[in-house]
Amino acid sequence: MNKKSTIKIIFITFCLWLMLFVITPIKAQAALQSNGGTPAVKNIGDWMLQVRNMQSLGGTLGRTDTINTTNLTSNATDLDIHMEKNTEYGAMAILSASSYGNPGKIENGQTTTGNETGVVINLNKEWVAAGQLLDLSVFTNANGRYKNSYTPTYSAKVGDAITETKGWHGSTSSVWLSESQFPRYAETIAGLIRAYSRKYIFL
Repeated sequence: MNKKSTIKIIFITFCLWLMLFVITPIKAQAALQSNGGTPAVKNIGDWMLQVRNMQSLGGTLGRTDTINTTNLTSNATDLDIHMEKNTEYGAMAILSASSYGNPGKIENGQTTTGNETGVVINLNKEWVAAGQLLDLSVFTNANGRYKNSYTPTYSAKVGDAITETKGWHGSTSSVWLSESQFPRYAETIAGLIRAYSRKYIFL
């Protein structure tokens, strides 16, 4: 085979490869991501189901899972999108103060790592899937892995970063309030809010 024939074969091979590349469809599985902008405001009942529905058919993740609207479970074994629990918020807050996180006090709009790879913190009274929400069916019926149940008499849950982080990064008191002061979702039920003071990640 002479040099001219070799060049011709390479050229044809390259053209065929280029044609296959151009006509092969590219599928995007995700349609939404957090950008650290202004957070949406919804009540806890709406949030729990709507966040779970992100992985349902027609949801923002391009999946075909079916979410049980009563207990919020699905048959998916590879993904389990859900509203943040109090213990998950606590784990994030504790990691933010570790050697893997932001070494200083986190201000509004900053991230847990001090760079763009971290979680953007909006110190804006963030609902977590936790509390004593006895009159809210979506909370009471939800599978235990999607919520933290408390009573007004506080009993610490490992990693919830409420009492064990008192004094961290400028926080001066426990986030847990008495029953009469408990952050309210409605008159008859009580839900838990983090960043309640709008000053510290640990409150």
